[in-house]
Amino acid sequence: MTRKRHGLAALAAAALLVSSCGNVIDAQNQARSGDGKLLRVAIFGGSWEKGIRQSVIAPFEKATGIRVQAEIGTSTVTLGKLRQSPDAVDVALLDSGISEAARAEKLVANLPEDRIPAMSELADRAKLRDRDGVWALTMGYWALGLAYNSEKVKTPPGSWDDLWVPENAGKVAIPAPATTGGLPLALLAAGQVDAKGSADITPGLTRLSDLNAVSFFDSSGAASNLLQSGEVAIAAHYNSGAWPLADQGLPIKWVAPKEGALAADSRWHVTAKAHNAEAAYTFLDFASRKQAQEGLVKTLYLAPANTTAVIPSSVRERMPYGRDGSLDDLRYVDWDMVNENKSKWTDAWTRTVPR
Repeated sequence: MTRKRHGLAALAAAALLVSSCGNVIDAQNQARSGDGKLLRVAIFGGSWEKGIRQSVIAPFEKATGIRVQAEIGTSTVTLGKLRQSPDAVDVALLDSGISEAARAEKLVANLPEDRIPAMSELADRAKLRDRDGVWALTMGYWALGLAYNSEKVKTPPGSWDDLWVPENAGKVAIPAPATTGGLPLALLAAGQVDAKGSADITPGLTRLSDLNAVSFFDSSGAASNLLQSGEVAIAAHYNSGAWPLADQGLPIKWVAPKEGALAADSRWHVTAKAHNAEAAYTFLDFASRKQAQEGLVKTLYLAPANTTAVIPSSVRERMPYGRDGSLDDLRYVDWDMVNENKSKWTDAWTRTVPR
């Protein structure tokens, strides 16, 4: 009897193993075959994952019956995955700068406008184009501005020049050159933020060297930690990273400088080797609609790309252009120029700007 029970248990375990393996193989086969019910989407982690799942993924799955397999990682991580395996995901969320690099390397595909009806509701600048057509759609805009501790900074800042005022000396943090905001900040300091094709970043690096910054942070989370700990009193930081600190009850405020905050955006792409392009187009259409966009406004403080989206008065102050601004008030850099010069400019930053 004991042997029989052991034999039955072994058979049951084997059956369970086969079933489990079968489920994994089925999921892999669904992805490879472009099964319309499975879509692999690369998104960011942390609060971004929570906001995107709540405002886009969950309602999309409910409305379409398509299951989203979320792949969590930064833009740089996702770009690395696509370089190794161009079919790693079907949809990729990438930040400006990284997005242009993916396009230059032919890792993302053109988007058929007739398959994404909500594209017609997006601002023109939210439809990234080149001579071959539209290749990315902006999910939402955020910006580098001034975040500060209202208990430590007695005079509220209103200009980029306020980073250099004597009372803030030794209390400032700025983004590192490898981040989305680092080199654009140097261009701004050089008076070259609007340059197209070429620019001389040297004057900006010289000016940043006079800043005596406490830290060059390498992520939005690191900047928030510096403010939260009190290690810095003021930082060139992103609205989407600073305002959640205020939501926690900390004395942190964020302002769009009068010269304009430095724009950045996060964009949806369909990968060049997507297994499920049809579902990917459906996903981009859903994510670009008014309802999804309004959800991201409330959860992530992103300025909407959809021109019909309504921004509640309760979060208008948290927009990347401030309470009374618009997308036209932001400053936009030439990311192709930045990418082309990134290595050279980063080396120059390392030589010129002391840590």
